[in-house]
Amino acid sequence: MLRLVQPTAAERYVTCLPLIPLKAAAGVFGDPQRIPEEQGWENWVAVDLGRKLRPGMFVAKVIGKSMEPRIPDGSYRVFTAPVVGAQQGKVVLAQLKNEVDPESGERYTVKLYESEKSTDADGTWRHLTVTLRPVNRDF
Repeated sequence: MLRLVQPTAAERYVTCLPLIPLKAAAGVFGDPQRIPEEQGWENWVAVDLGRKLRPGMFVAKVIGKSMEPRIPDGSYRVFTAPVVGAQQGKVVLAQLKNEVDPESGERYTVKLYESEKSTDADGTWRHLTVTLRPVNRDF
């Protein structure tokens, strides 16, 4: 259960995170998006993850059944932006640039990230494929 709070500046990203008003459904993985600064955010929620919070973390609601049973429909999840490091096999929040999620009609989707890469002789790499996969086999 989410508990809305009115944090002081010192409490932000220490005991609470912003609740971002986007609907993320549970296509194409775009560039990491930056979450805007907290100025103007009205909703903050108390969070106890058992690890240190930091700027860039936020809470969003996941709508839909494509990630069940791992992420139940209507649950809230903590995300971090920008995305850094390896994402292989991790749950990601992706913004769809040219499509909408067929389950929710929204431009954001939550899925498992899988990619296949190719490494050139000079050590640079590129994606051959990127797949955003649901957990629920019905999707």
